Amino acid sequence: MLGCAWTAMPTRAGWLVLGSLLVASSIGACGFATAPGRADLPATLSLRDVSGGVVAFQSGLPVPTFDPQPRFRQNLDGAWKFEPQALDSDLSLDDRDRTLKPITRELGMRAGLTFNDASWSSLAVPGTFDPPPVRSVTGGYYRRVFLAVAGWAGSYATLKFGAVRYVADVWLNGTYLGYHEGGDTPFALDATKALLPGTLNTLLVRVDNPAWGTRNDIVPWGLADWWNYGGIVGDVWLEATPALSAVRADVVPHLDGADVSVVVEHRGSVAANAAIDVALFPAQVTASNLADPDPLSLIPRDATPLLERHIDIGNLGEDAVVRIEAPFAIRGRDLWSPSTPSLYVLGVAVDDGGTPVDHLYTSFGLRQVKVDSHAPRVLLNGDPIAFNGVALHEEREQPAHAGRPAGGQLDAAAEIEAMLKRVLRVHADFARIDHHPPNQLFPVLADRLGVALWEEIPLYHYTPETFSIAMDRGLAQQMLVEMDLRDFNRPSVLFHGFANESTGGAERKAALDTLNALDRRIDGTRLTGQAAYGTDPADPTSAGLDVAGYTFYYGVLYGGRLSAPDIQTALMRAHNAYPDKPLMILEFGHWADDPADETRQLRVFNVTYSQLSAQFDVHPRGFIAAATWWSLDDYWTQRPGIEVETFGLFRPDGSLRPAGAAAARAYAITGPPAPVVGGQSSGIAVAIQPSERHGRLLGYIAAGVALPALFLLAVIVVLSWRPRSAC
Repeated sequence: MLGCAWTAMPTRAGWLVLGSLLVASSIGACGFATAPGRADLPATLSLRDVSGGVVAFQSGLPVPTFDPQPRFRQNLDGAWKFEPQALDSDLSLDDRDRTLKPITRELGMRAGLTFNDASWSSLAVPGTFDPPPVRSVTGGYYRRVFLAVAGWAGSYATLKFGAVRYVADVWLNGTYLGYHEGGDTPFALDATKALLPGTLNTLLVRVDNPAWGTRNDIVPWGLADWWNYGGIVGDVWLEATPALSAVRADVVPHLDGADVSVVVEHRGSVAANAAIDVALFPAQVTASNLADPDPLSLIPRDATPLLERHIDIGNLGEDAVVRIEAPFAIRGRDLWSPSTPSLYVLGVAVDDGGTPVDHLYTSFGLRQVKVDSHAPRVLLNGDPIAFNGVALHEEREQPAHAGRPAGGQLDAAAEIEAMLKRVLRVHADFARIDHHPPNQLFPVLADRLGVALWEEIPLYHYTPETFSIAMDRGLAQQMLVEMDLRDFNRPSVLFHGFANESTGGAERKAALDTLNALDRRIDGTRLTGQAAYGTDPADPTSAGLDVAGYTFYYGVLYGGRLSAPDIQTALMRAHNAYPDKPLMILEFGHWADDPADETRQLRVFNVTYSQLSAQFDVHPRGFIAAATWWSLDDYWTQRPGIEVETFGLFRPDGSLRPAGAAAARAYAITGPPAPVVGGQSSGIAVAIQPSERHGRLLGYIAAGVALPALFLLAVIVVLSWRPRSAC
């Protein structure tokens, strides 16, 4: 009955159900036929064993940090030239060993310095070539001519992209640098040989963003419920490094210190006598540095290091990559939490023969998130916590037009700060950021403002077939590793999500378990989960994950009329299916197209939240770790029949809807104190050897076993001793 008879379903609920059915049925009968999975474009990321551990490589380079560094950097954001083109996606998604020649022929002379691009339009980078409501453009060519200063001579040049949606092929001065698939995560390409210092250079990027619902071999693949912003949607810059450099520094936090791992690369032809100096600094967030992504800005001017250590690496030959461990212990430390978002800064200086040649800095926080081994609850720094949350899309709200959001993906720090402050305005301490990795400034600013985050990869409405395609291609795995590595040092990221509202039993569980194992290998400090359909509370596919996550629309999209007993029954079914796991409600909500809908939206919040909060895991016998309203703001969608989703607690003009005011009151009552921002972190730190932490742990375990055993032995001796009787 639903099929293609759209006119028979004029209600908002009908359109939402129809959208889900279209995705689940591959949308073929309604003119959105999806092509069978045939992409053969290899993943560009791999994990390699090097001296000291495992390192991720991509396009021939060890995956670097994408945080700002005190290195020479040439910013390539701003006005680019753009030519829209209907590109051949079969070429875009096939192996470059076969398709680079035809793609180059298609390119023509566009990558040349003398090519006349006067007829091309001007487009902002970062930005999009298909702002709503128009979605006719799915690809094209970006072109930028820039002067590379003479200072590049003698340095290695890395071209970094914050994100390009969806497939990017890159040429510099006519030299092909490489490609990347996936529209939300950063990538880097070696531009050293192609860059021409002291003269004009031409950078050309071919971007293909296949329309959702036309193929089943891209990620995401179907009609997703947000706007598909195509183009160069992240920052672009060139970064100079010396022959011997620090690639990245990863911090695995503990409550009493951290395991620090530094990746060092040597690219010179002459062997280097390498060493690193590692320093730990206090950090302080102020109004002046809150939105500054540079971690150096967080170090107070009069601050002295809490720890300094020197580590000799020894001789490194050409193309050597090593991983160096530099763990530390700390007492009197300040832990990160939404209420107390304390941070530290790690600095790494690289020496060649005693001469400093490179510096790298990163901010991080000390925290521990885990599931209680004795109860279905989340522990943050050892204490039970239940999150009051909102979900959001990283989309520009203002200036609103005719009651609709402005549209466009957020890319400016001030805009992202404003969105996170709206999260705090309703007293939420948790945000599910989009159905895909967000702009990397989101977790940076969430660290500083005190907002816990759920990040996820865009396996959205996946089916057994599309799970198999994405996993066989290695694309889901690559997206997860890219997200993990980019935000490795962001303490606000407490959860990693692997799928949203997907179907399939064995195929889905196999994919989730594979991604979970990979996440553990790369990171291991975050809790893992999915957002499963609430229609099946007993869904068994979360068994191998840390938490059982659900979207939850009882009384809205299913389950009959809104009813507290029905909500409670569904929650208990989920709890009975996972008695040892915390439940995370990752969506509940209602649209607000008109004043009557706003009244219904308010009732949905009040009835549903009252049932969720009563089972928060901070209560005895509680089992719910998060209640997440969908959504913070209204947003543009590509669902058929709907232009703008009006689920927001805020209207596009910035005013609170009644449900938003109710959420602010309720969250203020049940949530933690408001974040305290502005204090300087402190502590007394000491360097430890990589094996020393485990040695101390074994000592604690031995003491924990030996002391009770000795006590028990003494009790047995006393009880068994009897005085001799006189004969």
